[in-house]
Amino acid sequence: MSYNPWLVVLSIALAALDAYVAFSVVGRIARSRGPAAVLWTGFGALAMGSGVWAMHFIGMLALEVPIPLGYDSQETALSSVPVILATGATLWLLARRSTHAGAVMAGVVLGLGMTSMHYLGVHALHIRPSIAWRLPWVAASLLLGLAGSTAAIWLHSMIWRGDRRHRWWLRVLAALMLGGTAAGVHYLGVAAMRFPAGAVSLEAGIGLHGLGLGLTISLVSGLLLLLTLCASLAHRQLQRHTEAIARELGQARDALSWLAYHDELTALPNRANVLDLLDRLLPLAQAEQFEVAVMFVDLDGFKSINDTLGHDVGDEFLRSVADALRASVRSRDTVARFGGDEFVVVLERFRSEANLVAICRKILSLVSRPVTVAGHSVSATPSIGVAMFPRDGGDAASLLRHADLAMYSAKEQGKAGYCFYQPRMSELARDRLLLSAELREALQREEIVVYYQPKVELASRRVIGLEALARWPQPGRGLLLPKIFVPLAEGSGLIGQLGQVVLRQVARQLAQWRARGLPLVPVAINVSLQEIQDGHFVAALLGTLREFGLPHDLIEFEITESAAMKNAEHTLRQLRQLEALGFRMAIDDFGTGFSSLSHLRQLPTQSIKIDQSFVQGATRNPADRDITEAIIALARKLRLATIAEGIETEAQAAWLQEAGCEIGQGYLFVRPLPPESVPALLLQAAVHPAPDAANG
Repeated sequence: MSYNPWLVVLSIALAALDAYVAFSVVGRIARSRGPAAVLWTGFGALAMGSGVWAMHFIGMLALEVPIPLGYDSQETALSSVPVILATGATLWLLARRSTHAGAVMAGVVLGLGMTSMHYLGVHALHIRPSIAWRLPWVAASLLLGLAGSTAAIWLHSMIWRGDRRHRWWLRVLAALMLGGTAAGVHYLGVAAMRFPAGAVSLEAGIGLHGLGLGLTISLVSGLLLLLTLCASLAHRQLQRHTEAIARELGQARDALSWLAYHDELTALPNRANVLDLLDRLLPLAQAEQFEVAVMFVDLDGFKSINDTLGHDVGDEFLRSVADALRASVRSRDTVARFGGDEFVVVLERFRSEANLVAICRKILSLVSRPVTVAGHSVSATPSIGVAMFPRDGGDAASLLRHADLAMYSAKEQGKAGYCFYQPRMSELARDRLLLSAELREALQREEIVVYYQPKVELASRRVIGLEALARWPQPGRGLLLPKIFVPLAEGSGLIGQLGQVVLRQVARQLAQWRARGLPLVPVAINVSLQEIQDGHFVAALLGTLREFGLPHDLIEFEITESAAMKNAEHTLRQLRQLEALGFRMAIDDFGTGFSSLSHLRQLPTQSIKIDQSFVQGATRNPADRDITEAIIALARKLRLATIAEGIETEAQAAWLQEAGCEIGQGYLFVRPLPPESVPALLLQAAVHPAPDAANG
């Protein structure tokens, strides 16, 4: 016997390709479920089984013997069934049982299938007399089929448990080993054949035969294998894309989930996170009888950092506050940011209320420390409100609300402190809410009235100006002062409407006095930062003065020192616009805020008002006296007039005049007067007119 070398090479190459494709299909089966897995198994079994069968058929065609050969077509086709079934079982075992035992089982099944196919295919020759078999070679072919298949499949099983970087060459090695096994089973089986003398093939001339047939089978089988390989690679690529998309969607989902429960700036838990935590924690605390505390922390002075140094500095400062809060509590406690400069701390299983006091003091100490941000030393003091479960509330909403009320109580007591919730705070909050609603109605009905307090020249005691002071007649409460309702107006967004009501009343009153022929003096009106920063403020002001036909120099504006320092650049632009329109300005409550002489020098102001706390404290505290005299000296250097508030005694007036203060206000001269009592003062001022008074 001899062989056609080209057909031998072709059969071995086909066997190796067949094995590689089979191992590729295993991955598709393993990653599929249901009908898709069955489809891949059937498709892979058909492709691999037909490939092994084609290799056997081509190998037999490569055999050159002195007698013509032919193959019974039905038996030849049936010889492919064992290997197709064995291949299907092997693929399924590899995909579903990637263990050593599964590899051995799959190797045995595949080895038996290849061996059965070979000897069934040889039987299709119908040799007469029958072929004489060399049993040692038959046994060798069977052992090679079993051992080689098992070894190749065991090597393939290492791919799934080994390093992915080495998979490609392990798969190639396993494919070569399995292809070599298939070819070896065939050629050992052929070597076991002995044709008797005078043997003939009953299928010669009528059965399957010829080199062209072998090439055709090779081509069809190769195309089927290549098609299977391409489908496998395409499916793998599609799976990779699908997995990549799934990973990206998962990452996006995780990111969205994180953002839904965390603050992006500080990476702290957010409001939703805290509410969820309390909803889970409070029932547990009730069942196990332990307490939970909620601390509401608000930063006093943070807005001025944002307005003065910019939001980047403010954001960095908030991150430092978050670090300070985390350092103030235990790792198991929760620090959260509710937004803006509001933080919440949730503590569980604390020892006592005294322990909470110690934590509050630690927060005050750490958070209040100045930090350097972008070259600036900045600080803000916290106000802390504390509510405890179950004493102060049985659910998350009530605990947070009560901690918030306690925090506002801490602010009212002077800021930079802490306060524990008390039931009366809820009553006060309800009163404030009710009063805010009543204030809104009072503004709509213009029930706010204006009183006037004279400004007196200390040397001559002449009235040279008036200050407009808002009063709110409240049934059952009497005449409410600005210190009660102005904070309500600021907190409820009504301050602009309040300012407009006061301006219209002053303008209307000045117009009435002028119509009566009374001599007029400038009237000073307090203006808030919110009004100054309102883009419609100047237009509304000019419209009101035009309506009543008043000159601009009859109106002066007083803005507090702290308001003038906030968002200084924008405030400065607004004040300069007012100055250009002919309005005069004064800095109110000077010395009580955070003074900046560089900004004070730039402000278009003509006078500064010394806060009454310094004037009245001067008789008891030498420091207040020294501060007052320093303010007067500073004003004279800056060529600004000084107005002292709260003068109640002649001794105070004499001391201030001696220090160089020109103008005073206080009960020593005249208390704030209703509009009907002012004309007498104006007539008195007309006897000795003030230099800057306007006479309408």
